Amino acid sequence: MRVGIDGRYAEGKLVGIGKYIKYLSSELAALGVECVIFYSKSPEIVIQNKKIKQVVLKGINRYVFEQFLLPEALKKEKVDLFHAAGNVGVSFFSPVPAVLTVHDLIPLEIKNYFSYAKLPFLSKWSYISRLQTSCIKVKRIISVSKYTKRSLVKKFGIPEEKISVIYSGITGEKREGKLPAGLIKKKYILNNGGIDIRKNIDRLITAFAEVYAKHPDFRLVITGENRSQKPKLQELVNRKNLSGAVIFPGYVDEKTLWTLIRSAACICYPTLMEGFGFPVLEGFAAGTPVISSDVTSIPEIAADAAILVNPRSETQIASAIEKVITNSKLSAKMVRRGRIEARKYDWTRTARETLEIYKQVL
Repeated sequence: MRVGIDGRYAEGKLVGIGKYIKYLSSELAALGVECVIFYSKSPEIVIQNKKIKQVVLKGINRYVFEQFLLPEALKKEKVDLFHAAGNVGVSFFSPVPAVLTVHDLIPLEIKNYFSYAKLPFLSKWSYISRLQTSCIKVKRIISVSKYTKRSLVKKFGIPEEKISVIYSGITGEKREGKLPAGLIKKKYILNNGGIDIRKNIDRLITAFAEVYAKHPDFRLVITGENRSQKPKLQELVNRKNLSGAVIFPGYVDEKTLWTLIRSAACICYPTLMEGFGFPVLEGFAAGTPVISSDVTSIPEIAADAAILVNPRSETQIASAIEKVITNSKLSAKMVRRGRIEARKYDWTRTARETLEIYKQVL
């Protein structure tokens, strides 16, 4: 079987959907599937495998890529099936059967999500149009959580039987790296989900100010980059007199990230909205207590292994951090439960279940 995969979300730093593309294609290749990954530019990180081919299709925009370049490339590469791995991207003119993975519907669930765009209305219309076209055109849809499946059914009226829930796995990079300068093992709280308005970082910083007043030896570490959001967060840090106590290391490589997760006193991820929840599972796998939100997909993914809080309550966030860093028995209990939950999320199983969908479609 030869499968074409949309690799555009894996062109830069591998976060979220980029990790999904990397690990799914690698595991499919291990199962004997030939994968052709289509990019719109040369990727920063090449996915190495003799059964994986990288093809760069340089178009002037996403529409040319999807509607014109991709259909021709699918024929040229003689693929049997196309997998749009990042919510949208199936060409109306696709010459082969297609499968779509929908990770979330966040652009439609966050008010004013498109306000950053030069033409907000056009951007929203474009997103909805591309998503609807993809959902109509494909034979099957893969959802990464039951929550996302329910959202698809509710918002677009897609028949439930067309959607299969296949959970993602946990990233496999577990090599030791070095902690960023100034950090002491088990003396910091980590937020490893990136910087975005839905990540609720402002409330986390405000909650941390309460914790810091009692525990000035602790630090808050927030990974990721966001040119529009980061300056606002830095201003908040300064207003809360937390300069030096809140650390923004930017994007970090997989070795450093794994070490940050494993060495943290806890992960605090009070996200407002998620379609899955990689940071939660990465904490579980590393043996680190996790605090997260009681909304969207997080309760489904975290089960009873994390402390779940109202993400809009700074008091609840601060109280949860206080409990974890001061109660070693609670912390140990959370670690044990987290490791059990982590075993349920395996990339090999993800690939096998995805391959079964391919076979059904073909």
